[in-house]
Amino acid sequence: MAQIATIPKEVEDTLKRFRGTSPPLICYIDQKSGTPTVRIDSGVLDEDEEFSIETLASSLPYNAPRYILLNHKPEGEAFSKVIFINWIPNGCQTVASMLHVGTLPVIERLARNPKVFLVTVYYRNVSLTIHQVLEVNDAEDGLTTEIIDAKLRR
Repeated sequence: MAQIATIPKEVEDTLKRFRGTSPPLICYIDQKSGTPTVRIDSGVLDEDEEFSIETLASSLPYNAPRYILLNHKPEGEAFSKVIFINWIPNGCQTVASMLHVGTLPVIERLARNPKVFLVTVYYRNVSLTIHQVLEVNDAEDGLTTEIIDAKLRR
């Protein structure tokens, strides 16, 4: 599969090893290095702060896209779900959006870890299954616990 941005081996390995118990994984495309390269964004979340979707939304840049892989337990559900959020804010530049969208299928494939197939989501500890890919364009209106839960129930 063709890709637009380079994905270093360490980023590939991190995506493949992600499990539901891991802290959220946030990636972006670094355009400053000459060749567009996918990097892990470790500066978004404060390790001392308790994680929530709302905290994540308020910490994300409003002018740059991100790929977000996280574990989320919808209200009233017995099991957590791994979700992949395609963060494309309305204020990002066209070039950044095109690089991001062009690399999205490769990032999603790496995160899915296609070596393992599951019959049902209740075997969540056996392997990683992304339950849904969500696209979010605006933090204030689109990235809240309630909206994520509603999208997962569809």
